[in-house]
Amino acid sequence: MKRTKALFILLFITSFTQLNAQAIKRKYRGVYQGSIPPYEIKIGQDTVLVSASKITAFLDRDSLFIEIGAYRYASVFTIENKDKQFIITAPRDNSGIEENLVLAPKTKTIVRKGLYPQPDAILVRKGKLPRR
Repeated sequence: MKRTKALFILLFITSFTQLNAQAIKRKYRGVYQGSIPPYEIKIGQDTVLVSASKITAFLDRDSLFIEIGAYRYASVFTIENKDKQFIITAPRDNSGIEENLVLAPKTKTIVRKGLYPQPDAILVRKGKLPRR
């Protein structure tokens, strides 16, 4: 009886720690680069054309650093494994908007979900992270 109780407690503790583990595997970490395609914004009667911008994402074990043009920010993230893809959700500081990224492990590409009217951006892995 004591053995089964101890085994149950051990299994519960190990499964609980696995649920909280948010680290991403080493082979998916690295520098991902791409571009956000040009798009149009309609403001009242006027239409404004927004030019394409370069986007770079540095995906580390437990943090995410994104550069979009001159805008840079860092964040921690949560991972959800869904349909052989990893959905990475990272909150932005001083904003209620979250950054949503979908990592395809097979192709090692990330699709950044853009907010309307911004289109989605495809980021391709370019290499390892720079040394700290």
